[in-house]
Amino acid sequence: MKKIIIMFVIVLSGFTFAQESSGNPYVYDNGTTELQEEDVLPGNPGLVPIDDYIPALLIVAVAFVVAYAKRKKVA
Repeated sequence: MKKIIIMFVIVLSGFTFAQESSGNPYVYDNGTTELQEEDVLPGNPGLVPIDDYIPALLIVAVAFVVAYAKRKKVA
């Protein structure tokens, strides 16, 4: 059970660090106006349908871990 909690905390912290903005000033701001409005930058793919399902996917993943832990304990 302790390993499951540790794994959950590591995954949760990974989501937290993934949301931080980059400190690299050269990622998007290069001072040129060559990009048109319809161009999509590499870090922003626009409206992505999977974004709506991230909490549900996390809950399903936790359910899989719990089910696997229970199955392993019985065997």
